[in-house]
Amino acid sequence: MTFDDFKSKTMKDKPDQKPNGKKAKGLHFLSSRWWCPAAVTLGILCLGLLVTLILLAMQLSQVSNLLKQQQANLTHQEIILEGQILAQQQAEKTSQESERELKKTIETLTQKLDEKSKKQMELHHQNLNLQEALRKAANFSGIHPASKCPFQFPILDGVVSEETQQLMALGGRLSFDASLV
Repeated sequence: MTFDDFKSKTMKDKPDQKPNGKKAKGLHFLSSRWWCPAAVTLGILCLGLLVTLILLAMQLSQVSNLLKQQQANLTHQEIILEGQILAQQQAEKTSQESERELKKTIETLTQKLDEKSKKQMELHHQNLNLQEALRKAANFSGIHPASKCPFQFPILDGVVSEETQQLMALGGRLSFDASLV
């Protein structure tokens, strides 16, 4: 064994040293006894962070979906409320129109009732006047001596029969086909 063999053998046994006596850069920490637990700890931490990141992404997705659903619900409720408001406004408008028509109808009926009551009062006054005139006429004419009818017309005695005179006394009119005496 030569010096060179010895030197190379010792270099193989000590890979972290250079032939000039300086330590070699590189993976000398792998020869340390702490590198394996440190690597496992870092791996566990990275795995934990990855799992946490995935869980947070899932929760963010769920919250985002909930927000979208809430927004859709709010939009739907707004549409429903707008529809209800429009329906209420339409109902109020219809109610106001119906109220106006009802007022017009009431006014028209009131006017007609006033006219009818005026006519009725006129007819009542005419009826009273007629009754008064009939009383006066009964006082003047009395009963015709030739008949039992209280309303005789002595002028027509020789021309019109007694039945026709009775009809005329009850309000009938003298017609050309009346039976003559």
